[in-house]
Amino acid sequence: MPAPSKNQLQPLVDGLRMANGLHGHDAPALADAIAEIIAQALALLLTQAKVAPGIACSPGATTAPGRLI
Repeated sequence: MPAPSKNQLQPLVDGLRMANGLHGHDAPALADAIAEIIAQALALLLTQAKVAPGIACSPGATTAPGRLI
């Protein structure tokens, strides 16, 4: 599943901006920047999740029944 793009997040961020009463000359630009940052962060997170699926552990940690990992 790909990360949402900036264009997909823009209406959500703009709605949150309006709901929280952030009005002004630069408020739409702030919402645009926030949507871009969130889209980039989610893309980076999903890229890392594909590369590193988990934490490596020793084989003995998972072989004995009843032991906590």
